[in-house]
Amino acid sequence: MKFTPRTALVALLLLAAPAAFAQTNTLNGIQNMHRSALSPIYDGNEVKGYVMFARGDKADRKNDNYLLDLYDQNLAKISTITIQKPAGRYTLLKNTFNGSAFAFYFFNSKDKTLEMETYDTSLKKLGSKAIGELTKGDLRVLDAQQRAVDPTAGGMMLGLNLFPVPGLGFVRNGYTGGMAKGYTLAIYDNKLGMHWRITSDENAKQYESLSITEAADKYLLGIMVRRDGLLSRKTTSYMVALDAKTGKKLLDLPVETSATEQLSLSSFTFDADKREFVAVGEYYKLDDKPFVNKSQGLYVKRFGENGKQVSTKNYGWHNEIAALMPAEAKASLEDNYVNYNHAVVKGANGRMYIVAEQFKIVGDGLGIAASILNGGGGSASVSKGKVANMLVFEIDPQATLTSVKFYPKTVTNAELPAGTGFMGAGLLGQIMKSQGDFDYQFMQKNDDNTQFNVVYVNFDKEKGEKAQTYIGNIAFGDNGKYAVDKIEMPSGPTYSYLYPAKPGYVMIADYFKKKNQLGMKLVKLNI
Repeated sequence: MKFTPRTALVALLLLAAPAAFAQTNTLNGIQNMHRSALSPIYDGNEVKGYVMFARGDKADRKNDNYLLDLYDQNLAKISTITIQKPAGRYTLLKNTFNGSAFAFYFFNSKDKTLEMETYDTSLKKLGSKAIGELTKGDLRVLDAQQRAVDPTAGGMMLGLNLFPVPGLGFVRNGYTGGMAKGYTLAIYDNKLGMHWRITSDENAKQYESLSITEAADKYLLGIMVRRDGLLSRKTTSYMVALDAKTGKKLLDLPVETSATEQLSLSSFTFDADKREFVAVGEYYKLDDKPFVNKSQGLYVKRFGENGKQVSTKNYGWHNEIAALMPAEAKASLEDNYVNYNHAVVKGANGRMYIVAEQFKIVGDGLGIAASILNGGGGSASVSKGKVANMLVFEIDPQATLTSVKFYPKTVTNAELPAGTGFMGAGLLGQIMKSQGDFDYQFMQKNDDNTQFNVVYVNFDKEKGEKAQTYIGNIAFGDNGKYAVDKIEMPSGPTYSYLYPAKPGYVMIADYFKKKNQLGMKLVKLNI
């Protein structure tokens, strides 16, 4: 059998599996740990292993040790290498895998450079590249990214990121100008040779921010937000599709295709079966203000590859949705919550599933007071976010809404950047997503697209008792049945992170700061 890099890696992981029944693994001497330090390795839709990049014990007074480990799907270690870097300089921005190569993206704070390194599936180094002459916009974003609780959490909307493109390489984003007025995108192959680079028009009058969200078929898909000025309250969302091989912009359309529409845009994907682009969000009356006025409902718009609109379907809260929504869910709609759509997937049965989480913004008393004391200036936010329940909408092949499932959970709070109170629901949802404010973690699906699992966290608190964190799992698929699972998470770790795992499991990584210890374990889902 001739191995491609991807099949060679999967073969290596599978060969290790019979001798490895670990299911758990504990590492000592881990100095720091963020979510992006661990990345799942996929074969199709299923997890076959993990790669981890973490800072270990110091090599000597001037150098830090970094550990690069490869694990199989049962958490047995397959291989490891130790990398030394000058101490105190490096922040990991991204760890990602594109199906044939691993990439690690760093910021060198002393030299003010971005550095990328790539490795093949045997952990042999493929390439390295340093990027200097960063713009003032890049440096402003990096400053905020380094001060974040997790520098790896932000996507392209709020940070510098590296996006994997199977079969091609990795896309890196950047910002133009001192106030990040525009964007740049560049794609590199596995050896970090640059294939193409695009940038905002330097003469553009509007501010532009482009976030790549998906590599689908031959496209790179993203959501572009444009506004007239840095502090402009009016933003417009655009659907963008690039040719992944050339960077040519093939689609750049506002989601609002009529002067009578006011729409938020939270999801943009591609339906390969129908060869159509799909946009999903909420619709408002023309003069309504998001979070002040309630949205009218959910919309799904479809566009052909030529950019022409194929169909629009609205599902009103008080019409189609109300007829299917449980009574306990209706109170949250009246409380001005809107939905952020985390995933839009199509099953083998032709049905579309939209996985959403409720959120809203409210006035922050301390932020308002600080703003008043500063004479209306300063950087304090006068708004804060609230994150609430999970929803799953099911739409049949004839575009009829057939089911609305509601999963209540405890409301959590989110800190919002200054000025976000003036943003539309779609853009604000993307910012909260980039900050890691939502409780949704990920979706797992099988290769046949007949079974889906939505994993989220919930913070339950009984009266008079300490809050307890739980893993929530919503299972659904072609059999038409919905099931929900609840698993208690440990309360001792400094940080706990959830990751996709082999079918029927999730993986929990618990980091103990005082002990410099990382524990990994597979937890079986009761589905």
